[in-house]
Amino acid sequence: MFVLAVLRDTLKIVPSEFTKPREEALKDEINSKYANRVLHDIGLCMVVHDLLEIDEGYVQHSEGWIWVKVKFRLIVFRPFKDEILVGRIRSASPEGIQVSMGFFDDIVISADQMPQGSEFNGTEGVWVWRYEGSEMFMDLDEQVRFQVLDSAFLDVNPPRPKIGDVDSVPASHSPPYSLICTIAGDGLGLLTWW
Repeated sequence: MFVLAVLRDTLKIVPSEFTKPREEALKDEINSKYANRVLHDIGLCMVVHDLLEIDEGYVQHSEGWIWVKVKFRLIVFRPFKDEILVGRIRSASPEGIQVSMGFFDDIVISADQMPQGSEFNGTEGVWVWRYEGSEMFMDLDEQVRFQVLDSAFLDVNPPRPKIGDVDSVPASHSPPYSLICTIAGDGLGLLTWW
């Protein structure tokens, strides 16, 4: 579920950070720049793990901060294929369900990845699995065990407003990183089922 990613970057230490130890100031800068951000083909960055290399810093002309080249490792959320995870059902629609793990919400289980005999109940707004004469409802906020089928990265750029139109930002957008998952298998689905 979590992996270590090795990255290199040139970071700045502003004068207000000069009182801190150099490693602490660099870790703070790395966390402010990368934490809770998706890096394309890497995953969701969580927190800096450690610093591997720190070059000598340099000051540009007319600047008061120090630029430092750093090689570091980040803890990254990137589940591997076929990994089993647990989350909570966040929303349901005829297209499928969306699951949240608390810190990551872009987990999609499409209608064709539901257990055999499942259908969407429009009046309740939830999915129902009919198994051996019983109706098992997949209520919102229930814990669900799911299997990762694939991860999808989308190169998203900020929306460009039309000239003269300040409020032209689209209401919905595709997430930069999402997991495509299934609950159609033995031991998968709501935790209360097993």
